[in-house]
Amino acid sequence: MKKLNSITSTMLPLNMSNVDTDQIMPKQFLKRVERSGYGEYLFFDWKKDPNFPLNKKEYQSSRVLVAGDNFGTGSSREHAPWGLQDWGFDAIICTKFADIFKLNSINIGLLPIETSQENVEAFFEKIENDPNTVINISIEKKTVVCEEIEFTFSLDDFSQKRILEGLDKIDISLNYVDDIEKFHRSRKSWKPKLI
Repeated sequence: MKKLNSITSTMLPLNMSNVDTDQIMPKQFLKRVERSGYGEYLFFDWKKDPNFPLNKKEYQSSRVLVAGDNFGTGSSREHAPWGLQDWGFDAIICTKFADIFKLNSINIGLLPIETSQENVEAFFEKIENDPNTVINISIEKKTVVCEEIEFTFSLDDFSQKRILEGLDKIDISLNYVDDIEKFHRSRKSWKPKLI
């Protein structure tokens, strides 16, 4: 998992609510076992429309997705955040995320930011007026700044540490290798081996 301290980027607008994981990453692409390569299938059906935002040249380098209310609903597929991250997004901003989607995103270092409807609508307006509008996100300070729009976002300290230091679940487990080995050495020989 890559370390992420701050993000400075343009934004891609997805002015839609209740976007579910089946639209983000359709089921026919869930057969692969690796985590990479899902970006090309992101919003597969919706990308058939040439006017869909992912098809527009002005948003191709955007690392921040701004979406409508209730993003990431539906099934708990991890492939949805994998596809978003593989496409190039580092953060998603909306008013509300489905809980499992939010956790799956944090687990891979994709930053979910919840904010007010007023802020989201202001972002959509700014992007419509100027697709080159830049947003600055500080994970360390938990702040978002985009011209006159400024707010702090909620992120628990453990998730913040994981994103700042690029720690996935395996990295976290490896921090306890000495303790795990000590436990194994102290375990009675007649008990089943754990590894």
